[in-house]
Amino acid sequence: MDHGRDRDDDPGRFKMRVSFLQQPDGRTVVTLRQLHPSKEQRNAVLSFNAVELGFQTLDKMAAYGNSLKAQ
Repeated sequence: MDHGRDRDDDPGRFKMRVSFLQQPDGRTVVTLRQLHPSKEQRNAVLSFNAVELGFQTLDKMAAYGNSLKAQ
């Protein structure tokens, strides 16, 4: 999916791929992958802790999934 402003000429637009891979033990591995149009844009994203924010997003998603199992 494209991520960025809702306009075709957004210079900050990048591709985002989320994949879910079920493991034999029933757990699921979630992978978030970003593809930026330039090395400079990638470095800018990394400079504001995007990786840590991604981990926070995954933690929140895991907590939500666990709350659904508990119901």
